[in-house]
Amino acid sequence: MTTGAERLLATEHWLLAAAEDRHQAVTAWAGGGLALLRCGGTFAAARIPAARVQAAAISAEPQEIDQYLAKRLEGGPVICDRAASWYYALVPASTARRWTVSGSTCLGIGASLGVPRPGTTAASDARVYWSVPMDSPGMLCHPAAVTGTVTAGIQGASR
Repeated sequence: MTTGAERLLATEHWLLAAAEDRHQAVTAWAGGGLALLRCGGTFAAARIPAARVQAAAISAEPQEIDQYLAKRLEGGPVICDRAASWYYALVPASTARRWTVSGSTCLGIGASLGVPRPGTTAASDARVYWSVPMDSPGMLCHPAAVTGTVTAGIQGASR
C-alpha cells in the first residue's frame, strides 16, 4: 500500500519526465511557481475556456466546478489557470493528433504548459492550481469524457 505522500512524489517524478530542464522545473516548484513541461510526449493538454467549463458545470464557483470536473472526468487531472480563464485536462499524448472538438484546443508536440506542483489546490490561492489533482503517475483524462464536457459546455452556453 502506498501513502498519499508517496503517490504525490511519484506523480512529481512522472511529470518531470516532460521537463526540458528538470532542475529548473524543480526549482520553480520549490519557489511556488510553475514548471514548464513539454506536451506531446508524456501527455497532451486539452485547453478549454473557463466559460465553457462553467456552462457545463452550471456554476461559476471554483469548488463546485472542481467537484463537477472530478466526477465528469472520473478523477482525471485538470489544471485551472484563474488569471487566463483556461482549464487544461491532461489526456494521453496521442489525443492531440486527432483532436477536433470545437471550442477547445489540444496542446501536443511543440507546445509547453505551465504546471503547478502536484498538491497545489484552489485553497492555496495560487493563480494556477490543480482543479482535479493527479492522483497517481500516468493517470490521465479519457478523451471522450473531455469531449463530452466541452460539448456540454457549448450546449449550456447556448441556453
